[in-house]
Amino acid sequence: MARHADEIDDPSPLAGARIDVGARIGWLLRTTRAAAGVPLRELGRRAGDAAALSPATLSRVETAGRRSGRVIAAYERALGLPYGHLRTPVDVLARTFSYAPADAEPFAPEPTLAGFSAACAALEVPAPSGHDWLRFAEYHTRTSFGLPAETVRPLVVQLVDEVGRAAGLAYQLRYEALAKLRCSAYDGLVAEVIRTAVGVEGMQRPADLLSAVTERPTPELVTWCGELLSDPSWQVARAGCLGIQNMRSVGGLRRSDWLPLVPVFAAACDAAYGDPLRQPILSATLACCPPEFRAAVRELLTEELVEPRRAVAWNRSRRNRHFAHASALAGQVTGTSAGETMLARLLFEVLYDFRATHVVTSSFLLAASPFADAVREQLCTSALEGPDETTRHGAAYAFANLMIPFESADPTPWLASPDPVLRSAGLTICGFAGVPLPGDLLRTLVTADDAVARDALFAAGMSEQPELATLASARQLPAAVRAGARWWQRAGGRIVR
Repeated sequence: MARHADEIDDPSPLAGARIDVGARIGWLLRTTRAAAGVPLRELGRRAGDAAALSPATLSRVETAGRRSGRVIAAYERALGLPYGHLRTPVDVLARTFSYAPADAEPFAPEPTLAGFSAACAALEVPAPSGHDWLRFAEYHTRTSFGLPAETVRPLVVQLVDEVGRAAGLAYQLRYEALAKLRCSAYDGLVAEVIRTAVGVEGMQRPADLLSAVTERPTPELVTWCGELLSDPSWQVARAGCLGIQNMRSVGGLRRSDWLPLVPVFAAACDAAYGDPLRQPILSATLACCPPEFRAAVRELLTEELVEPRRAVAWNRSRRNRHFAHASALAGQVTGTSAGETMLARLLFEVLYDFRATHVVTSSFLLAASPFADAVREQLCTSALEGPDETTRHGAAYAFANLMIPFESADPTPWLASPDPVLRSAGLTICGFAGVPLPGDLLRTLVTADDAVARDALFAAGMSEQPELATLASARQLPAAVRAGARWWQRAGGRIVR
């Protein structure tokens, strides 16, 4: 690929144990500023004298990836971006990887009673925005102000209910608000609310909740995630795997805290033998664990464990068709703009990496970048026309991680595919677009395989289809489908602000 002189890259090995967090921060800031056509000097001027941001300081922030919440907030203000638009993906990225640079100047809202009162009042309206949620969380975690736990509890319940139904920036801001509260003095309260929500019959959106609660790992969470691996709901079991992966990456636990999980994990792997919805993610989760944990689990296995979905190679060679595909997509997305080199790396991870922490954090960066809409369109093409099944499935799975809203959606080309993964992707897109399915089609899809049924319910739930009431009481349908329909009835539909 042709490189711009000011390209920012993550030079770490594709399959390495570490990524260059600073480079990714710098890439997001530079590409966002460049897309807005704002030079460094002008950005500093817009930020104001109080920000004291010289062109040299801003250049170091972008090239060295110096992490400063205060400076990133200045980028948001100077570029006219929504509150938290850039800080959210950066903070999610930095919390996920234990070796990430510390925030040299954390952002904090104005520490005044008037500001705190306004942040609390903003949640009293029927439909608070994602910005309202984040501002409320930051007042409670970054200032000396805070409401009593029992006053905050119903608000956390509402936030937990909303996060899995939000799309785009509305999702990112809600997730960040929930994660910030989890990593604060309200940590126990958040954990209680999430455990209760995950235990509700028919739970349809557990993954984000497990990700948020495991941003502060504890031995008790290791035990709970282990228990979830054998949950009757394959969705909850998969969320338990994501929680384990997240805690492994976030760090902070002792080796002895993980030892009780070994027999539990091995038993879950054996019980999932031949199950296409459980076994692959168990395999991927095991591959993310330290060698001694992997060896201890494998010693106990009585059934063969499938290999996780992987790229054909883990290098940047042109002969690596998977990296070449990611590079080609990046070139089409950026055109003559800078940012192609890092974009290729992020797309490679979203499409081919088996490590959920890499996939999710790269998805957050892509969704917040100026390339988000173009990435969405290229992934649609890759899912339907990609060069091989690994690519097509990687692109299909990406929509659930990117959470980018669609203005419209036509499920026809997706549902015409004999591949259930692509059919599910089309239904996911309908959900993020808020497009209802024809009633007859919905009733047919919920009797298909479990993954397609889940995504059909997702599309119906996000668009608040009235047919959910019929599905919830249809005795001829599987119990899981009826419970899922009831869950969506209670939860409500898509949130986009």
